[in-house]
Amino acid sequence: MKTNIFKRYSYWFKSAKYTAIQKFITLAFGVLSFILLTRLLDLSSFGEWGLFLIIAGICETARTALIKNAFVRFSNQVSTDEQASLQTAAFVLSFIIAFILSLFLFFFANIFSYYLNAPDLTIMLKWFGLSLIVGTLFSHTEIIFTSRLDFRGICWIYCLRQALLFLPVLVYFFFNAKITPVGLSIIYFLSVFISSLVGLWFGRGLLHFSFIKYREWIFKTWSFGKFVLWNNISSLLFRSTDNFITSKYFGTTVAGQYNACLRIGNLIDLPSQVLSDILYPRAAKFSATDKKEIKNIYEKSVGASLVFSIPALITLILIPDIVLALLAGHKFIIAANILRVTAIFGFILPFLKQFGTVMDATGSPKVNFLVMFFAFIINIFANLGGVHIWGPIGAAIGTLFTYFIIFILTQIILFNRFGVSLKKIFSNTFYFYRLIFSQGKAFLKLSTKIANDKG
Repeated sequence: MKTNIFKRYSYWFKSAKYTAIQKFITLAFGVLSFILLTRLLDLSSFGEWGLFLIIAGICETARTALIKNAFVRFSNQVSTDEQASLQTAAFVLSFIIAFILSLFLFFFANIFSYYLNAPDLTIMLKWFGLSLIVGTLFSHTEIIFTSRLDFRGICWIYCLRQALLFLPVLVYFFFNAKITPVGLSIIYFLSVFISSLVGLWFGRGLLHFSFIKYREWIFKTWSFGKFVLWNNISSLLFRSTDNFITSKYFGTTVAGQYNACLRIGNLIDLPSQVLSDILYPRAAKFSATDKKEIKNIYEKSVGASLVFSIPALITLILIPDIVLALLAGHKFIIAANILRVTAIFGFILPFLKQFGTVMDATGSPKVNFLVMFFAFIINIFANLGGVHIWGPIGAAIGTLFTYFIIFILTQIILFNRFGVSLKKIFSNTFYFYRLIFSQGKAFLKLSTKIANDKG
């Protein structure tokens, strides 16, 4: 008797439902915004906006990374009486980080602007500093929802935020009005502000604060989260090095073309992002001694990601010019070969992302940090060498070289610690293909039967 795929993997389907909705709606708004902005902005302005999003992503991830994983792990292990103190510690720490980062951006925005040859970044980053402070409410609500496995709440606040960022762009496009990178940074601030208030309203029943022993939890959260923080910063800097170096050596026009390729290539990594969000709370229930469970979770999550990643990778390698023309416009077709290389990044990322999730969830964030910091250092030299030899595409080649090194290193670590097998990962991928095919075949058979019965 065949096992129904939806029953067998009920946890993953139930958890992934809202996470997938969130990711795909966010993706839809992101892709549509990308399509409109490539036509509203010139290449130089689009390059500046891309640099802004990268820096914003690094700062927001730094704040969330320090607290989120630690909070989810601790909230699964402490008594109900301590939950309020833990929440208070998380919120206070989040605000402190946001305030420090905002001050840093306010005083050093002009240096970023000068180094990256992007004059508008000075004002844009100051607006983002305000977004960081206001976004403390949004970030805290997301963390609480994650710890309660309430993916529905996370879904709606993220969808609202993306909609608020997309709709003004649509209005500008509809009226053929001029929009600037600085104007986009203001729209970004407003989207964070409104969605933070809505997130606070959504999570009002889950918010509990207590100042009893909260300082103790601040130090515990920092002690656990500091490696996750540095790991995520190292990881994001590693993934951003090629864009920064491209802007530094070739200007924001080339950086705009390169950023477009990265954003399209990242579509391959979308399934991994969905699974990563639901994997951590589940993996956090196990310790590093539960090797069989961790091995099984890693192999299945990566295997499932590749079900979608493989067809997307093949498409981007075979017809990158057509994809660029459709999504970004004909002025980006010149970057088709860069897209072929960056597409491979998205294929490797599921392996690396789930490695990081497993390390953090099993109490080894230091290992994850050391790997990502090593990747960041290697990538600087690989990119510098690549751009001097091959020009703009050299940044992509250098980054791909780093990805392969880190891929091999992480698989060795996973094999030694948990017995993870690459063969089993790809075996799971083809197993999922067979399940999907059999379920699709059964659905078609049922549909035909119903149609015949009606006839």
